[in-house]
Amino acid sequence: MKILFVNNFRYRGGGEEFLLDLLPGLVQRGACIGIVCRPNTALSSLFKETPIHVYPVEKSGPRGLCSFFKIAKIIRNNGYDIISIQRGHDIVQSWIAALLSRAHPRLIYTVHVADFINSRFLLGRMHHIVAISRYIKEKLESFYPSLSRNVRIIHHGIDLTALKKNKSSPGFIRNRFGITSVTPVVSSSGSMWKNQIEFLVAIVEIKNEFPSIRYLLLTPMAEMPQLREFKDRAVKLGVAEALLWLDTIPKGDMPSYYADIDLAISTFRNEGFGLWVVEALAMGTPVVALDGGGVRDSLEGCPAGVLVTHGAQEMAAEVIRILKDVKVRKSMSEAGPRWVAERFSRERMVDDYYRFFDSLVKEQ
Repeated sequence: MKILFVNNFRYRGGGEEFLLDLLPGLVQRGACIGIVCRPNTALSSLFKETPIHVYPVEKSGPRGLCSFFKIAKIIRNNGYDIISIQRGHDIVQSWIAALLSRAHPRLIYTVHVADFINSRFLLGRMHHIVAISRYIKEKLESFYPSLSRNVRIIHHGIDLTALKKNKSSPGFIRNRFGITSVTPVVSSSGSMWKNQIEFLVAIVEIKNEFPSIRYLLLTPMAEMPQLREFKDRAVKLGVAEALLWLDTIPKGDMPSYYADIDLAISTFRNEGFGLWVVEALAMGTPVVALDGGGVRDSLEGCPAGVLVTHGAQEMAAEVIRILKDVKVRKSMSEAGPRWVAERFSRERMVDDYYRFFDSLVKEQ
């Protein structure tokens, strides 16, 4: 089984971390793996000194015009059975290269975000589509009902071993901000367009029960309208002093971040999957989330998480309930790692993808 992945993203984000978890596992199971990426990007160096074949191909400018032929040659000369596309912007390049190769590889598009490419024609060129949550599958089918028979859900998984290995004792966050171990800290992670502003109303209610509550925002601090709107709203509501700001941190420090917060708060109703929510659960951090988007796949029926349907007021009530009841919080903290280990491990994800790809090869 030979699979060529295509990802022309310039930076290292969630999609690239996904490939870093998936591709070595596929190789261990006997697959031959290659990846097409832009030269001098994170992906061009992530797999150095591994069995994964890296093909740096320029996509932009005059050289980009030759990319169709270069990738076609890669497909043809190496006998790739499957082309796995990770971003909608790479569909045209991959589809044309596959046609030029005359090798008839199966074209797969993995949809990681809810705002997928808005083209029925291009989506229809795919033999199969992988959605990382029911939410994305439903959006795809609503947009283009004919896709229904070709869409499969494969949830993300996380490396539980790495989380345990990097786990740090509490203090990483609290020492930085000079807050005590008994000060309640709740936190959201992600860019400021992920609707964190709605939780400010909840903070007003929570402060009535826990005057020292702190809401930590782990977010890129680049200026954007949503960041300014959030800060202005916090001042108007009188909760600005309850906010803590932390710019993005290295992945290796995330276990220490989870270890220092009492609850994880998810406010984004258009989340593709919400991998950070799964990581929080795996680290024993209970989660309270608005009931919407892909986070439902990891939280429905979860004994360590709560899905809220009626907005900020209900979210505030749930946060207060959990913070007040030590036994409940302890029970949720203990249940989270078990829940993730049973459903969202990296090994399960790799196995699911391997079986899926293997079934496509057998179809041919």
